[in-house]
Amino acid sequence: MKAWLAIAACAWSSACTFGGGGKVPETRYYQLAAPTEARHAGATVVVLEPLSTDGAYDDERIVYRASPYRLDYYQYHRWSAPPGAMMSDVLAQGLAHSGRFRAIERELTDGASVVVGGRVIALEEIDESKTRWIGHVALELVARDPRTGAALWTDRFDEREPLRAQSPEGLAEALSHAMSRIVDRAAPAIENAAAARPPSRD
Repeated sequence: MKAWLAIAACAWSSACTFGGGGKVPETRYYQLAAPTEARHAGATVVVLEPLSTDGAYDDERIVYRASPYRLDYYQYHRWSAPPGAMMSDVLAQGLAHSGRFRAIERELTDGASVVVGGRVIALEEIDESKTRWIGHVALELVARDPRTGAALWTDRFDEREPLRAQSPEGLAEALSHAMSRIVDRAAPAIENAAAARPPSRD
């Protein structure tokens, strides 16, 4: 999906420590991009719950790591919203754009076919070397029966995308592409889970 492009624009600071009484840098904000045009079809109504976020990533500061054993934060480069809320919005827009669903709701309705929730496991920049940087996103998604709460489907998605340049725009673009692949896999699975839901006994 070429529409999944980063939409924030600003300069990337390679260091966040300043000395000598210099001017404190301005905090910059970034977000992932998703398709804005919905392509509704079918009969399935998805209720998308807010995604929770694992503790290390439940921070608006952008996470980066140069080692599997150490996690750091860019002090002046932050996501435009808490990661759980931002990723919920991106997922909602992606599912709406897939053309598989009649509607994507954010609150439970009488006509709901399936309830989808989950958590953000990772959202980060991985610095593999001085010339290779990777955007990494991992999600766990669960589809449940809106009547009984029974799990209909669950899966874990783990995607990595190289950055074209070590910059916040580069990271946001890479993560946007990675999320598009997650949506491409999750959308048909959610549709199938709703279709396989046991019939009502009412």
